[in-house]
Amino acid sequence: MRYAPTIVIPAMALALAACSGGNDAAETPAAEETVGAEAAMPDEAVPETPVEEETPAAEETAEPEPTPTPTPTPTPTPKAVAAPAPKAEVVAAVSADPPAAYARCLMCHTANKGGANKLGPNLWGTFGKSAGVHADFNYSTALKESGVTWTEENLHAWLENPRAFIPGNRMSFPGIRDEAKRQEIIDYLKQQR
Repeated sequence: MRYAPTIVIPAMALALAACSGGNDAAETPAAEETVGAEAAMPDEAVPETPVEEETPAAEETAEPEPTPTPTPTPTPTPKAVAAPAPKAEVVAAVSADPPAAYARCLMCHTANKGGANKLGPNLWGTFGKSAGVHADFNYSTALKESGVTWTEENLHAWLENPRAFIPGNRMSFPGIRDEAKRQEIIDYLKQQR
């Protein structure tokens, strides 16, 4: 029977290496020293063990499993919070769809950019402009000479009673008595610029 020298690695060294996750270079010299010490002994002094074929179970227990090295997790960066939009921008962000109150205006007016004139002029860009200046529409003399600028206050008065606000104009509309409905129409016209 043939015998091979046994390499003994102290159990304590294996336990420390497995737990520390430390420097592999520090562990390597200790193992070499043990092997070197046994190699320095005469053959008669080294106990020999019979060489047997290795079994898979022996391989699994002979080599310790490496411990996984923890990977650092990045700290999330705080996201910037957007400041609330000023009230003026909120009005501009309102839907461009006409409100229900505008349905009465649709019979005689369009309000889209470049829209055609109907019985009344296209109302795109009317808010803030002078009355009676829209190109390609035949306004009454009373409206053209009124000197009115379409401000929120003037539009309220006009939409409430056009004949009383500018006497002699040709608009045959009885007016809207409900102030909230007039405001919906004015807010819509403010967006059409």
